[in-house]
Amino acid sequence: MSCACAIGQALQQHGDTITITNAQKQTIDKTTFVVYTVCFQEQVAKRRYSDFDSFRTALTRLYPDVLVPPIPEKHSLSEYTQQVHGKDDQPMIDKRKRMLQRFLLRLAKHPRLCHEHLFHRFLEHSVSWSEVELPPASIDKLPSMHDLKEPDSRFADMETAAEKHADLANTQVDRSQRKALRRMRDLSSDYAELGAAYHMLSQNEADGQIAGAMERISMAADTTCGKTKHMVHELEVSFAEHMQEYAQYTLIAKQVLRYRHAKHAQLELIGVSLTNKKSMLHDLLQTETKAMQIENAMNNNDISSSSSHSPLSSSPPLSAHRPTLSAHQPHEHESDPNFDDDDEDDDTRSVEDGFSAIEVSPSSPSDPSMTEYPSSLTASAIRASRDRYRKWSSPRKLFNAVSYTLQGMIDVDPEATRRNQINKLKESVAQLEKDQVRVRQELKDISQTIEQELETFQRQRANDLRTMMIAFAKMHLQFCEENVTTWQKAREQVDEIQTESC
Repeated sequence: MSCACAIGQALQQHGDTITITNAQKQTIDKTTFVVYTVCFQEQVAKRRYSDFDSFRTALTRLYPDVLVPPIPEKHSLSEYTQQVHGKDDQPMIDKRKRMLQRFLLRLAKHPRLCHEHLFHRFLEHSVSWSEVELPPASIDKLPSMHDLKEPDSRFADMETAAEKHADLANTQVDRSQRKALRRMRDLSSDYAELGAAYHMLSQNEADGQIAGAMERISMAADTTCGKTKHMVHELEVSFAEHMQEYAQYTLIAKQVLRYRHAKHAQLELIGVSLTNKKSMLHDLLQTETKAMQIENAMNNNDISSSSSHSPLSSSPPLSAHRPTLSAHQPHEHESDPNFDDDDEDDDTRSVEDGFSAIEVSPSSPSDPSMTEYPSSLTASAIRASRDRYRKWSSPRKLFNAVSYTLQGMIDVDPEATRRNQINKLKESVAQLEKDQVRVRQELKDISQTIEQELETFQRQRANDLRTMMIAFAKMHLQFCEENVTTWQKAREQVDEIQTESC
């Protein structure tokens, strides 16, 4: 999506004209920092390194599937210590200036990032970057560690290659290169000391020819010292910085592939959750179907049984078969001395002991099955009943009472609970199906974008490495040629001394 602002349109034609013209130290409230002057046509913006850092972080959040160009790393502990102790940090500032300019030029050439309005605002001189509201991160909370059940072989190979390249570029190559440059600096210092030593010898030598030869060697050593320092600087500018950027690119490619891996893992986890929800829904629907069948069968039985009996039937009333609830009638087991009264109705007494508070009048001898129920209960009667039956005399009574109470609270209506669960599962399944379609499309788009980004990176890497290798060889060739000329002249003068002596 193209941005219609003036800077966005100008970048399409003149994006390669972005430059950082100056890098100057400033101190505000006892805090010293470097301000970089970014120029693009008539726009002249002042930006700090922290502005570049926050700008790039916002781009990685907006475009997690894009290889956002790197910026120079933050101060290391040794560099910070040198800066505190007042050592010259101008080389580090110049290095950052060059790398930040390449960062902006790569953004201007990128087919997607060049249209980002946040980039245009970064170049605008009237915008104070500290007041810019950066967009929120677009990266979802994705699973960080998940082994894919069905990985894409192409991207699996890419992840393996990116892991290998990142390890080589950021450990062995970078470490070896830093060591070589450090030793070359030490070598230039050694040549400077050697030149000074030969110069002192030439001053103390009485023989003019020997003194001249020593002075020539001193000059050759000084020349080698200067050429070595120049080559170290050229290697840092034309080779080491680009290799450092290449190493950072390998880490960026690794992070982008990791993001795609996490998105693929998210799709698989959605599929697993969807399968589980569908299985639960299937089981509940089967249970609901069986419950409806049982309910229909019971209704049919009730209808048939009610139609088979006449209203004028002479069947005895239900009260005739109701057991007598007289509290004064002894049980048939009371005559047994081994009978334990506490073990007979522990569960019923612990839950429904309120019925024991019902005072039942003794039935008449002529109708022993009839029971008179009281019209009301009194608190004193209930307390007396609890004392009489020792309600919590065993842990099992307490557990059963709590179980019945919780079951009544949680599952008052099992059918309604089951139907609520079915409705919730249907909603969850519908939402998961939508998420599955959305994430699958996102994974397809991300995979396509990453493939294009990696192909572009491979072409860029090949061109950059070719340019760096050629520059590396030319610098060494020039260094060697200039030093050979210098030392050949020194040898000629030394040979003259040997000829005269013979």
